[in-house]
Amino acid sequence: MYRKLKTYFIGGCMSLLDSVHDKSRLTLLYNLTFAVLIIGVVSTIVSIFLGTYSMLIPSFANVFFSLTILYVIRLTKDFSIVAKIYFMLLFVLIFGNLIFNDGTMHVGAPFWIMLLNIAVMYIVGVKWGIAFIVVSLGVFLYYLHYIFPYHNRILKTLSDEVYYSVYYESFFALFLLGYIIYTILQSSKASDDLLKKKNVELVNQNNEILLREEEKTIMLKEIHHRVKNNLQVITSLLRLQMHELDSDSEVEKFNDSINRILTMALIHDRIYQAEEFSRINLEEYFMGLSNDLMNSYQINFNVDLSFKFEIEKIGLKSIVPLALIYNELFSNSLKHAFTNTEVPSINVIISGFDDEYFKFTYEDNGNWKSSEGKSTFGRELIHSLTQQLDGEVDFSTTAMTKYSFKFKHLDLD
Repeated sequence: MYRKLKTYFIGGCMSLLDSVHDKSRLTLLYNLTFAVLIIGVVSTIVSIFLGTYSMLIPSFANVFFSLTILYVIRLTKDFSIVAKIYFMLLFVLIFGNLIFNDGTMHVGAPFWIMLLNIAVMYIVGVKWGIAFIVVSLGVFLYYLHYIFPYHNRILKTLSDEVYYSVYYESFFALFLLGYIIYTILQSSKASDDLLKKKNVELVNQNNEILLREEEKTIMLKEIHHRVKNNLQVITSLLRLQMHELDSDSEVEKFNDSINRILTMALIHDRIYQAEEFSRINLEEYFMGLSNDLMNSYQINFNVDLSFKFEIEKIGLKSIVPLALIYNELFSNSLKHAFTNTEVPSINVIISGFDDEYFKFTYEDNGNWKSSEGKSTFGRELIHSLTQQLDGEVDFSTTAMTKYSFKFKHLDLD
């Protein structure tokens, strides 16, 4: 019977709620309203039986208000506004009975006031609860100062039946007060249990995601490792074919192509070895690439290399074209710039420009041959890669030959 009535009155509203706390608030409002309804019916019957007719008005009012509220919740499917109206009516009923009804002892009034304020605090909210407490305190102090002395004087004139009514009124009030406290504690426990359950689910999901990420990282690193190996196979084939060439110019072109492939292979190797998949140690990479190029060209002089990196990382989409540009510039410096230079030096600076772009500066102190000013494959490659990075380049020859690039972080797209 109780479950059927509960479904009838608040089933529709309950189906619209997702929060455990909101469902607990609605359940408490229903149970409180239903209990007040039952108490009102019992009080009405007892008052008629005992002849304590002064209790009939508040008892009947409880029945009327409770039934009205339950039907309004059923029709509107919104308990928040209904709860505010209901508690304001109960406030008027409790304090109206306390101040204007001198035919009863009002022993249970403090319990009803406590019950009302706790219910408002939990069901409606903290702000409303504080407001009810402040107003309740003010009205109750008014009662104690102005009304209670009069009620105290007429206690002896009250009938025995009125004294008997105190027992069931106090019992009902204490029972409901205890029930509300129990419901709040149960709701808190249910919320805590749900939180623990959700935490366990989140931990399991996180572990599963971490496992998948680890598997993905291992798989991608393996792909990079295989790409590096394949590039090295291509390099070996080109070197074998290079030995069959007779022309020095063709050998040089083959060697340049090999170095470009090695540049890409070194990137894949660094990714494979990196602890963080998306982060490459820039200084370590460029220093390693420089040493490989110097060994490849078998130069017989030392180069003073200076690297300055003002940004922590460059995305994988940007690092490959950037490395190829560096390969072209560094190779040209080794082959053409340091013929008559006593202490060859190369400076490389990578710095942040803004959130979307970064700067790449390359300069050496060599004397470039005039023929290098002509259009060559290397320069065309640099131009093409600069466009790929959505960048621009500025070339100057003052005390040092200097290339200044502004590139876009492609990984932001």
